[in-house]
Amino acid sequence: MKRKNHGLLFAVLLLALISLSPSEETTLIRSEDRGESQPVHPQEQQIQEETGQIRVAVQMDDSDFRRLDEMNRQFMDTYSVQVELINVPSTETYEAYQRRLMKLGESPDVLLMNNTSIRRFAADGYLLPTEGYYAGSLSGEVLGLSLLPNEWNGYVWGVPLDIDPYVFVYDVAQLKLFGLEQVPASEAEWTTLLTAYQKQNPDTPLLGLDYHDPYAAITLLWQLAGGAASEYTTFPFVAEEKVPLLVQQLELLRPGMVDLNGEQSFGADAWQPLLAGELPMILAPASEIGKQMVGTTSVSIWLPDIKPNMRTTWISGRSYVVSSQTDHPEAAGMWISEMTAALNQPRWYEATGHLPVIKTMYYEAGNPIMPNWVPPALAAGSGGALPAGPLLPRQMEQLAQATSTYLQAEINAKQYRASLIQIGK
Repeated sequence: MKRKNHGLLFAVLLLALISLSPSEETTLIRSEDRGESQPVHPQEQQIQEETGQIRVAVQMDDSDFRRLDEMNRQFMDTYSVQVELINVPSTETYEAYQRRLMKLGESPDVLLMNNTSIRRFAADGYLLPTEGYYAGSLSGEVLGLSLLPNEWNGYVWGVPLDIDPYVFVYDVAQLKLFGLEQVPASEAEWTTLLTAYQKQNPDTPLLGLDYHDPYAAITLLWQLAGGAASEYTTFPFVAEEKVPLLVQQLELLRPGMVDLNGEQSFGADAWQPLLAGELPMILAPASEIGKQMVGTTSVSIWLPDIKPNMRTTWISGRSYVVSSQTDHPEAAGMWISEMTAALNQPRWYEATGHLPVIKTMYYEAGNPIMPNWVPPALAAGSGGALPAGPLLPRQMEQLAQATSTYLQAEINAKQYRASLIQIGK
């Protein structure tokens, strides 16, 4: 009798479990006539999933874009994803282009963005964190100085593609005339150079840079002031008490400064004075130098020392980000992973002159890809990297405006000093 009761209880429990289990019918929606159930597959969504169509917006010169287009075609030959590449005209401000598209709800799925802008767009809600689309590991794999600007609010908002440090190109023979073997590497050496320069003809060219480039300007100011301590995070500058000294140094240097064609892109003509022995130094992004100095042996390249507690040079960087409006985060992440893969990094550097972000490439002994002026210290930690806060783009615009007007003698040293102190306040 007891075994019969147990059997009956087991049957009741089994029927209860069957009634509670999700049946195939729960995943179907019946038609209006309550006939055969059909799974829901909207036609538009079906097509998008099969084609995997995404749009990618970048802003590059023609040669770099051609290389990206080649890589993209190889990607589409391998994966069932269609990618439309858009090269934003250089005449249009990239940030304005991004905001216009995003406000209209027409944002590309993927954008190539300068690292200085990423925190601002993340804070405005325009981006997806990388955890939502990127399957690889970023921490420990890519350069800390490249990853730091992409971190905000506990998340990473962009996958680094490359870096482009500002470096000095110099003529050793010309600098020897001022008692130096290379570019000044400290505040005292800049004083030595400027003192010797004043004793000679202070109207002869000494240093060329783009007057409208705030990153060249900030690198020069860091050098004149002996670097900026990393504890100053409100604005990527030097301590306020150092501003009078660096402006005084810059005032001595200004008569010997040459504008390398202002707002225009670097061209071969801008480099002729250096190559002809008429200009001792040029300060510019490394990628521009690589394009102009092919086959040249008469000059040297110097990257200011990377120090953990100092800022000595601006290191530009670009990262791929994914719009928060995308409908295809997986396809976007797949494309980004391929474009930033370790196999493509050296190819990208050879084609564009922008340095890779994979750490191991900096530690490989005898790596023929890496130029000899790049120190392994570039891959060690964040190296005084700048936390690119949401206000940074506006601050750099203010710096560019103040510096260009000063170098073009539209304001005096006192006015320039006041402008520097007010930036970020």
